[in-house]
Amino acid sequence: MCKGEIGPYKKARTLLLLMLVPLLSGCWDRVEMNDVALFMASGLDITEDGRLFVSIQVPIPSKEGTSGTLDKTYYVISASGTNIYDVERKCQLLLSRKFFKGHRRVVFIGETLAQKGIEEILDYYSRDPGTRLRTYLVVTKGKQAIELLRTDHPYERIPSEEVRELERNGVGTAVTFRDFLINQERDGIVPVLGAVEIQKPQTLVEKKDEKSKLNVFQLSSTAVMKNYKLVGYLNDIETRSLMWIKGELKHEYLAERIPEAGGSVGVVLKKTEKKIKTVIKDGKANIHIELSGDGLLHESNVELDISRPESVAIIEQGLSKLITKQTLHSIRKAQTELKSDIFGFGLLVHQYQYGTWKTVRDDWDTIFSDADVFVDTKIHLRRAGMISSSLENKGVHTE
Repeated sequence: MCKGEIGPYKKARTLLLLMLVPLLSGCWDRVEMNDVALFMASGLDITEDGRLFVSIQVPIPSKEGTSGTLDKTYYVISASGTNIYDVERKCQLLLSRKFFKGHRRVVFIGETLAQKGIEEILDYYSRDPGTRLRTYLVVTKGKQAIELLRTDHPYERIPSEEVRELERNGVGTAVTFRDFLINQERDGIVPVLGAVEIQKPQTLVEKKDEKSKLNVFQLSSTAVMKNYKLVGYLNDIETRSLMWIKGELKHEYLAERIPEAGGSVGVVLKKTEKKIKTVIKDGKANIHIELSGDGLLHESNVELDISRPESVAIIEQGLSKLITKQTLHSIRKAQTELKSDIFGFGLLVHQYQYGTWKTVRDDWDTIFSDADVFVDTKIHLRRAGMISSSLENKGVHTE
Protein backbone atom coordinates (compact mmCIF):
# COMPACT_ATOMS: atom_id res chain seq x y z
CA MET A 1 0.00 0.00 0.00
CA CYS A 2 1.42 3.35 -1.02
CA LYS A 3 1.98 6.03 1.53
CA GLY A 4 -1.11 8.22 1.92
CA GLU A 5 -3.46 5.64 0.40
CA ILE A 6 -6.62 4.90 2.41
CA GLY A 7 -7.05 1.27 3.44
CA PRO A 8 -10.25 -0.80 2.96
CA TYR A 9 -11.16 -0.59 6.67
CA LYS A 10 -10.95 3.20 6.72
CA LYS A 11 -12.97 3.39 3.50
CA ALA A 12 -15.74 1.27 5.00
CA ARG A 13 -15.78 3.34 8.18
CA THR A 14 -15.91 6.59 6.24
CA LEU A 15 -18.76 5.28 4.07
CA LEU A 16 -20.72 4.21 7.16
CA LEU A 17 -20.32 7.64 8.75
CA LEU A 18 -21.51 9.32 5.56
CA MET A 19 -24.59 7.09 5.52
CA LEU A 20 -25.45 8.17 9.08
CA VAL A 21 -25.27 11.89 8.29
CA PRO A 22 -28.89 12.14 6.96
CA LEU A 23 -30.17 10.63 10.21
CA LEU A 24 -28.59 13.45 12.22
CA SER A 25 -30.49 16.21 10.47
CA GLY A 26 -33.27 16.48 13.10
CA CYS A 27 -36.43 14.88 14.53
CA TRP A 28 -38.05 13.50 11.42
CA ASP A 29 -41.14 12.28 13.32
CA ARG A 30 -41.59 15.32 15.57
CA VAL A 31 -45.03 16.73 16.39
CA GLU A 32 -45.14 20.44 17.14
CA MET A 33 -47.24 21.71 20.06
CA ASN A 34 -49.14 23.89 17.61
CA ASP A 35 -50.36 20.69 15.94
CA VAL A 36 -51.59 18.98 19.12
CA ALA A 37 -54.93 19.11 20.98
CA LEU A 38 -54.46 18.01 24.59
CA PHE A 39 -56.93 15.69 26.28
CA MET A 40 -57.62 17.15 29.73
CA ALA A 41 -60.56 14.88 30.57
CA SER A 42 -63.04 12.50 28.99
CA GLY A 43 -66.71 11.98 29.78
CA LEU A 44 -68.53 8.73 29.01
CA ASP A 45 -72.32 8.52 28.75
CA ILE A 46 -74.92 6.35 27.05
CA THR A 47 -77.75 7.51 24.80
CA GLU A 48 -81.37 6.40 25.05
CA ASP A 49 -80.89 3.99 22.15
CA GLY A 50 -77.85 2.37 23.82
CA ARG A 51 -75.08 4.09 21.86
CA LEU A 52 -71.92 5.28 23.57
CA PHE A 53 -71.65 9.06 23.91
CA VAL A 54 -68.14 10.42 24.54
CA SER A 55 -67.17 13.99 25.41
CA ILE A 56 -63.62 15.30 25.35
CA GLN A 57 -62.45 18.43 27.18
CA VAL A 58 -59.58 20.26 25.48
CA PRO A 59 -58.03 23.63 26.43
CA ILE A 60 -58.19 26.62 24.10
CA PRO A 61 -54.50 27.59 23.65
CA SER A 62 -55.12 31.25 22.84
CA LYS A 63 -56.78 31.78 26.23
CA GLU A 64 -54.68 29.57 28.49
CA GLY A 65 -52.69 32.53 29.78
CA THR A 66 -55.73 34.69 30.46
CA SER A 67 -56.57 35.36 34.11
CA GLY A 68 -59.31 37.20 35.93
CA THR A 69 -61.94 36.54 33.26
CA LEU A 70 -64.94 34.30 32.76
CA ASP A 71 -64.17 33.73 29.08
CA LYS A 72 -64.08 30.08 28.11
CA THR A 73 -60.63 28.53 28.35
CA TYR A 74 -61.74 25.08 27.24
CA TYR A 75 -63.89 23.41 24.64
CA VAL A 76 -65.94 20.20 24.84
CA ILE A 77 -66.20 17.99 21.76
CA SER A 78 -68.81 15.22 21.71
CA ALA A 79 -69.85 12.38 19.44
CA SER A 80 -71.72 9.08 19.65
CA GLY A 81 -70.86 5.71 18.19
CA THR A 82 -70.56 1.97 18.61
CA ASN A 83 -67.52 1.97 20.89
CA ILE A 84 -64.83 4.32 22.20
CA TYR A 85 -62.49 3.77 19.26
CA ASP A 86 -65.28 4.69 16.85
CA VAL A 87 -66.28 7.79 18.83
CA GLU A 88 -62.74 9.09 19.32
CA ARG A 89 -62.16 8.74 15.58
CA LYS A 90 -65.27 10.85 14.94
CA CYS A 91 -64.10 13.46 17.45
CA GLN A 92 -60.72 13.63 15.74
CA LEU A 93 -62.45 14.54 12.48
CA LEU A 94 -63.90 17.62 14.20
CA LEU A 95 -60.47 19.07 15.03
CA SER A 96 -57.58 20.21 12.88
CA ARG A 97 -55.11 19.16 15.58
CA LYS A 98 -54.10 15.65 16.55
CA PHE A 99 -55.30 14.37 19.92
CA PHE A 100 -52.69 13.76 22.62
CA LYS A 101 -53.94 11.69 25.59
CA GLY A 102 -50.84 11.86 27.77
CA HIS A 103 -52.17 14.87 29.72
CA ARG A 104 -55.54 13.34 30.52
CA ARG A 105 -55.91 13.00 34.28
CA VAL A 106 -59.58 12.14 34.80
CA VAL A 107 -62.21 10.03 33.03
CA PHE A 108 -65.78 10.78 34.14
CA ILE A 109 -68.39 8.04 33.88
CA GLY A 110 -72.04 9.08 33.77
CA GLU A 111 -74.29 7.48 36.37
CA THR A 112 -76.57 5.83 33.78
CA LEU A 113 -73.63 4.24 31.97
CA ALA A 114 -72.09 3.10 35.27
CA GLN A 115 -75.34 1.34 36.18
CA LYS A 116 -75.38 -0.43 32.81
CA GLY A 117 -71.75 -1.56 33.11
CA ILE A 118 -68.26 -0.41 32.13
CA GLU A 119 -66.51 -3.69 31.29
CA GLU A 120 -66.32 -2.98 27.55
CA ILE A 121 -65.01 0.52 28.20
CA LEU A 122 -62.19 -0.71 30.41
CA ASP A 123 -61.22 -3.25 27.76
CA TYR A 124 -60.42 -0.42 25.34
CA TYR A 125 -58.53 1.69 27.87
CA SER A 126 -56.47 -1.28 29.05
CA ARG A 127 -55.28 -1.84 25.46
CA ASP A 128 -54.84 1.79 24.39
CA PRO A 129 -51.14 2.79 24.68
CA GLY A 130 -52.13 6.45 24.96
CA THR A 131 -54.01 5.91 28.23
CA ARG A 132 -52.09 6.48 31.45
CA LEU A 133 -52.79 3.86 34.11
CA ARG A 134 -52.64 6.61 36.75
CA THR A 135 -55.63 8.39 35.24
CA TYR A 136 -58.43 8.76 37.80
CA LEU A 137 -61.82 7.12 37.22
CA VAL A 138 -64.78 9.01 38.69
CA VAL A 139 -68.55 8.42 38.59
CA THR A 140 -70.72 11.54 38.19
CA LYS A 141 -73.39 11.06 40.85
CA GLY A 142 -76.89 11.90 39.63
CA LYS A 143 -75.57 13.51 36.44
CA GLN A 144 -74.35 12.76 32.96
CA ALA A 145 -70.60 13.10 32.48
CA ILE A 146 -70.97 15.83 29.86
CA GLU A 147 -72.78 18.04 32.39
CA LEU A 148 -69.72 18.06 34.61
CA LEU A 149 -67.32 18.72 31.73
CA ARG A 150 -69.36 21.78 30.76
CA THR A 151 -69.59 23.16 34.31
CA ASP A 152 -67.37 26.19 34.94
CA HIS A 153 -65.37 26.27 38.15
CA PRO A 154 -64.49 29.49 40.02
CA TYR A 155 -60.86 28.54 40.70
CA GLU A 156 -59.64 26.32 37.87
CA ARG A 157 -59.58 27.49 34.26
CA ILE A 158 -60.02 23.86 33.21
CA PRO A 159 -62.83 22.41 35.42
CA SER A 160 -61.55 18.82 35.37
CA GLU A 161 -58.32 19.99 37.03
CA GLU A 162 -60.29 20.70 40.21
CA VAL A 163 -61.35 17.06 40.47
CA ARG A 164 -57.79 15.90 39.84
CA GLU A 165 -56.48 18.16 42.62
CA LEU A 166 -59.14 16.89 45.02
CA GLU A 167 -58.11 13.30 44.24
CA ARG A 168 -54.42 14.08 44.70
CA ASN A 169 -55.05 15.83 48.02
CA GLY A 170 -56.75 12.76 49.45
CA VAL A 171 -60.30 14.12 49.40
CA GLY A 172 -62.78 11.25 49.13
CA THR A 173 -61.99 8.02 47.31
CA ALA A 174 -59.16 8.27 44.77
CA VAL A 175 -59.03 5.32 42.35
CA THR A 176 -56.96 5.08 39.17
CA PHE A 177 -57.32 2.73 36.19
CA ARG A 178 -54.53 0.63 37.66
CA ASP A 179 -56.16 0.39 41.11
CA PHE A 180 -59.55 -0.54 39.71
CA LEU A 181 -58.25 -3.19 37.31
CA ILE A 182 -56.15 -4.81 40.05
CA ASN A 183 -59.04 -4.97 42.54
CA GLN A 184 -61.44 -6.21 39.87
CA GLU A 185 -59.23 -9.24 39.26
CA ARG A 186 -58.73 -10.00 42.96
CA ASP A 187 -60.75 -12.56 44.88
CA GLY A 188 -62.64 -11.41 47.96
CA ILE A 189 -63.07 -7.69 47.31
CA VAL A 190 -65.51 -5.55 45.33
CA PRO A 191 -63.84 -2.49 43.74
CA VAL A 192 -65.04 1.07 44.26
CA LEU A 193 -64.64 4.40 42.48
CA GLY A 194 -64.79 8.00 43.60
CA ALA A 195 -68.09 9.81 43.01
CA VAL A 196 -68.30 13.52 42.22
CA GLU A 197 -71.30 15.81 42.64
CA ILE A 198 -72.00 19.33 41.42
CA GLN A 199 -72.81 21.64 44.33
CA LYS A 200 -73.80 25.28 44.48
CA PRO A 201 -71.71 27.38 46.90
CA GLN A 202 -73.49 27.92 50.21
CA THR A 203 -74.16 31.56 51.03
CA LEU A 204 -76.33 33.56 53.40
CA VAL A 205 -76.78 36.42 50.94
CA GLU A 206 -77.74 36.00 47.31
CA LYS A 207 -75.36 37.81 44.98
CA LYS A 208 -76.25 38.96 41.51
CA ASP A 209 -72.78 38.93 40.01
CA GLU A 210 -71.85 36.25 37.51
CA LYS A 211 -69.32 34.48 39.73
CA SER A 212 -72.02 33.57 42.25
CA LYS A 213 -73.60 31.36 39.58
CA LEU A 214 -70.53 29.15 39.36
CA ASN A 215 -70.69 25.72 40.95
CA VAL A 216 -68.12 23.66 42.82
CA PHE A 217 -67.36 19.95 42.79
CA GLN A 218 -67.81 17.75 45.85
CA LEU A 219 -65.84 14.52 45.95
CA SER A 220 -66.87 12.87 49.22
CA SER A 221 -68.96 9.89 48.07
CA THR A 222 -67.90 6.44 46.94
CA ALA A 223 -69.41 4.45 44.07
CA VAL A 224 -69.59 0.67 44.58
CA MET A 225 -68.90 -1.21 41.32
CA LYS A 226 -69.87 -4.86 41.62
CA ASN A 227 -69.19 -6.90 38.47
CA TYR A 228 -68.35 -3.65 36.65
CA LYS A 229 -71.79 -2.18 37.47
CA LEU A 230 -72.79 0.61 39.86
CA VAL A 231 -74.90 -0.86 42.67
CA GLY A 232 -74.94 2.07 45.11
CA TYR A 233 -73.07 4.81 46.93
CA LEU A 234 -71.44 5.44 50.29
CA ASN A 235 -71.74 8.88 51.87
CA ASP A 236 -68.81 10.75 53.43
CA ILE A 237 -69.08 9.06 56.86
CA GLU A 238 -69.39 5.60 55.29
CA THR A 239 -66.46 6.41 53.01
CA ARG A 240 -64.35 7.26 56.06
CA SER A 241 -65.21 3.90 57.62
CA LEU A 242 -64.26 2.14 54.38
CA MET A 243 -60.90 3.88 54.12
CA TRP A 244 -60.12 3.26 57.81
CA ILE A 245 -60.81 -0.47 57.55
CA LYS A 246 -58.75 -0.74 54.35
CA GLY A 247 -55.85 1.14 55.94
CA GLU A 248 -56.09 4.05 53.49
CA LEU A 249 -57.10 6.79 55.96
CA LYS A 250 -54.02 8.96 56.40
CA HIS A 251 -55.55 11.81 58.37
CA GLU A 252 -59.09 12.86 59.16
CA TYR A 253 -60.98 15.70 60.82
CA LEU A 254 -63.71 14.71 63.27
CA ALA A 255 -66.34 17.29 64.18
CA GLU A 256 -68.73 15.45 66.46
CA ARG A 257 -71.12 16.10 69.32
CA ILE A 258 -70.30 14.09 72.46
CA PRO A 259 -73.40 13.72 74.68
CA GLU A 260 -71.31 12.44 77.59
CA ALA A 261 -69.25 15.65 77.48
CA GLY A 262 -72.19 18.00 77.02
CA GLY A 263 -71.00 19.58 73.78
CA SER A 264 -69.03 19.17 70.57
CA VAL A 265 -65.34 18.77 69.75
CA GLY A 266 -63.10 19.10 66.73
CA VAL A 267 -60.32 16.51 66.47
CA VAL A 268 -57.65 15.97 63.83
CA LEU A 269 -56.54 12.35 63.55
CA LYS A 270 -52.87 12.24 62.62
CA LYS A 271 -52.47 8.47 62.72
CA THR A 272 -54.95 5.64 62.20
CA GLU A 273 -54.45 1.88 62.36
CA LYS A 274 -56.59 -1.24 62.00
CA LYS A 275 -56.44 -4.93 62.83
CA ILE A 276 -58.80 -7.47 61.30
CA LYS A 277 -59.32 -11.09 62.23
CA THR A 278 -61.77 -13.32 60.37
CA VAL A 279 -62.80 -16.69 61.75
CA ILE A 280 -64.85 -19.05 59.57
CA LYS A 281 -66.42 -22.12 61.10
CA ASP A 282 -69.13 -24.33 59.61
CA GLY A 283 -69.80 -21.79 56.86
CA LYS A 284 -70.29 -18.93 59.35
CA ALA A 285 -67.93 -15.94 59.46
CA ASN A 286 -67.05 -13.87 62.52
CA ILE A 287 -65.17 -10.67 61.72
CA HIS A 288 -63.35 -8.84 64.51
CA ILE A 289 -62.11 -5.31 63.75
CA GLU A 290 -59.91 -3.14 65.96
CA LEU A 291 -59.61 0.53 64.99
CA SER A 292 -57.27 2.99 66.65
CA GLY A 293 -56.45 6.63 66.11
CA ASP A 294 -54.14 9.25 67.61
CA GLY A 295 -55.23 12.85 67.29
CA LEU A 296 -55.11 16.43 68.49
CA LEU A 297 -58.00 18.33 70.05
CA HIS A 298 -58.42 21.47 67.93
CA GLU A 299 -61.76 22.69 69.26
CA SER A 300 -63.60 22.09 72.51
CA ASN A 301 -67.15 23.23 73.24
CA VAL A 302 -67.83 20.85 76.12
CA GLU A 303 -68.78 21.29 79.76
CA LEU A 304 -65.53 19.79 81.00
CA ASP A 305 -62.14 20.95 82.20
CA ILE A 306 -59.96 19.31 79.57
CA SER A 307 -56.83 19.89 81.63
CA ARG A 308 -58.00 16.97 83.76
CA PRO A 309 -57.11 13.48 82.42
CA GLU A 310 -60.51 12.10 83.35
CA SER A 311 -62.21 14.77 81.21
CA VAL A 312 -60.05 13.89 78.20
CA ALA A 313 -60.87 10.23 78.81
CA ILE A 314 -64.59 11.02 78.58
CA ILE A 315 -64.07 12.68 75.19
CA GLU A 316 -61.94 9.77 73.98
CA GLN A 317 -64.55 7.24 75.05
CA GLY A 318 -67.34 9.26 73.45
CA LEU A 319 -65.49 9.49 70.13
CA SER A 320 -64.59 5.79 70.24
CA LYS A 321 -68.21 4.84 70.84
CA LEU A 322 -69.37 7.05 67.97
CA ILE A 323 -66.78 5.69 65.50
CA THR A 324 -67.75 2.13 66.42
CA LYS A 325 -71.42 2.88 65.75
CA GLN A 326 -70.65 4.54 62.40
CA THR A 327 -68.39 1.68 61.31
CA LEU A 328 -70.97 -0.99 62.14
CA HIS A 329 -73.60 0.97 60.21
CA SER A 330 -71.32 1.15 57.15
CA ILE A 331 -70.57 -2.58 57.23
CA ARG A 332 -74.24 -3.51 57.65
CA LYS A 333 -75.13 -1.33 54.68
CA ALA A 334 -72.57 -3.23 52.59
CA GLN A 335 -73.99 -6.54 53.85
CA THR A 336 -77.70 -5.87 53.37
CA GLU A 337 -78.17 -3.11 50.81
CA LEU A 338 -75.10 -3.35 48.57
CA LYS A 339 -74.36 -7.05 49.18
CA SER A 340 -70.73 -6.32 48.36
CA ASP A 341 -67.55 -6.97 50.32
CA ILE A 342 -65.96 -3.60 49.57
CA PHE A 343 -63.73 -3.84 52.67
CA GLY A 344 -61.73 -6.83 51.44
CA PHE A 345 -62.50 -9.24 54.29
CA GLY A 346 -62.62 -12.06 51.76
CA LEU A 347 -59.30 -10.90 50.30
CA LEU A 348 -57.67 -11.31 53.72
CA VAL A 349 -59.06 -14.84 53.98
CA HIS A 350 -57.71 -15.56 50.49
CA GLN A 351 -54.26 -14.24 51.45
CA TYR A 352 -53.85 -15.78 54.90
CA GLN A 353 -56.24 -18.76 54.96
CA TYR A 354 -56.11 -20.01 51.40
CA GLY A 355 -57.24 -23.51 52.29
CA THR A 356 -60.37 -22.10 53.92
CA TRP A 357 -60.91 -19.67 51.05
CA LYS A 358 -61.12 -22.47 48.49
CA THR A 359 -64.07 -23.92 50.38
CA VAL A 360 -66.00 -20.63 50.76
CA ARG A 361 -65.06 -18.74 47.59
CA ASP A 362 -68.18 -19.57 45.58
CA ASP A 363 -70.48 -18.67 48.49
CA TRP A 364 -68.57 -15.66 49.85
CA ASP A 365 -71.26 -13.10 48.97
CA THR A 366 -73.78 -15.00 51.09
CA ILE A 367 -71.28 -15.69 53.88
CA PHE A 368 -70.30 -12.02 54.03
CA SER A 369 -73.92 -10.87 54.13
CA ASP A 370 -74.62 -13.20 57.09
CA ALA A 371 -71.34 -12.57 58.94
CA ASP A 372 -71.28 -11.37 62.55
CA VAL A 373 -69.12 -8.25 62.83
CA PHE A 374 -67.54 -6.89 66.01
CA VAL A 375 -65.83 -3.49 66.13
CA ASP A 376 -63.68 -2.06 68.90
CA THR A 377 -62.39 1.52 68.57
CA LYS A 378 -59.81 3.34 70.66
CA ILE A 379 -59.18 7.06 70.15
CA HIS A 380 -56.25 8.66 71.94
CA LEU A 381 -55.86 12.45 72.20
CA ARG A 382 -52.21 13.39 72.57
CA ARG A 383 -52.71 17.13 73.03
CA ALA A 384 -55.64 19.28 74.12
CA GLY A 385 -54.46 22.80 73.27
CA MET A 386 -53.14 25.67 75.38
CA ILE A 387 -56.19 26.38 77.54
CA SER A 388 -57.83 24.08 80.04
CA SER A 389 -61.49 24.57 79.13
CA SER A 390 -63.71 26.23 76.56
CA LEU A 391 -64.05 30.02 76.60
CA GLU A 392 -67.74 29.68 77.35
CA ASN A 393 -67.05 27.68 80.50
CA LYS A 394 -64.41 30.19 81.57
CA GLY A 395 -66.99 32.95 81.49
CA VAL A 396 -65.26 34.80 78.64
CA HIS A 397 -67.69 36.77 76.49
CA THR A 398 -67.17 39.04 73.52
CA GLU A 399 -69.31 41.98 72.56
